Amino acid sequence: MNPLIYNLGRCSLFEGIKVGQLERIFKDVNHRITSSLNGELIEEQNNRCDEMLILLQGHTKAQMQDFSGKVITIETMEAPSILAPGFLFASKNVIPVDIVSTDKCAVLHIERDGILRLCKEYEVFLRNLLRDMGDRLATLAEKVWMLSLNTLNQRLANFLLKQSDDLGSEFELKTTKEELADALGVARPSLSRVFSEFVADKIIRQEGKLIKILDRKALEKITGRI
Repeated sequence: MNPLIYNLGRCSLFEGIKVGQLERIFKDVNHRITSSLNGELIEEQNNRCDEMLILLQGHTKAQMQDFSGKVITIETMEAPSILAPGFLFASKNVIPVDIVSTDKCAVLHIERDGILRLCKEYEVFLRNLLRDMGDRLATLAEKVWMLSLNTLNQRLANFLLKQSDDLGSEFELKTTKEELADALGVARPSLSRVFSEFVADKIIRQEGKLIKILDRKALEKITGRI
């Protein structure tokens, strides 16, 4: 078995499945591993999705172009994780984004019939898959709500509140300002300006990528939560 597959032990999809079981699974299920370098296209938008893609090594980003041709980063992923699992079972099973590597990547491809077989034979695998899809739907709903906010101040305040909900009042940004600007659908200089406003108003303190929430109520007021 390819040593990279042992990374699946850390992937939520295979949580609760022992290494010995993994070895048996990948003797019986058709699969292949592909590799790519930084900036290479792993999957192209509108390609048919007949395989489950699992990132074994490296980092990727999912991108779309708006009507003006601007590229927007929808999501960033790091190994080990599943790439666009829900579209595998959609009636129109095409990938709606470009998946691009951001460093040296290895991707495991498992045929759809193999995934269905695993769901039948391993209840824990089925539970893990359904949990992952549910979590992604919740994340998508949050993103849709965030994009419905009218101003950049509201979008950034909502992002900071979400980060503090998950990580505490002091946390480190995991993305660059450029990546965050793409995710919020704004220009990087505009994002930097609002960060500076929040610092000047003593709503947050920022030291490089380290952020500390100083006035949570002010952020909640900006988003309309209170």
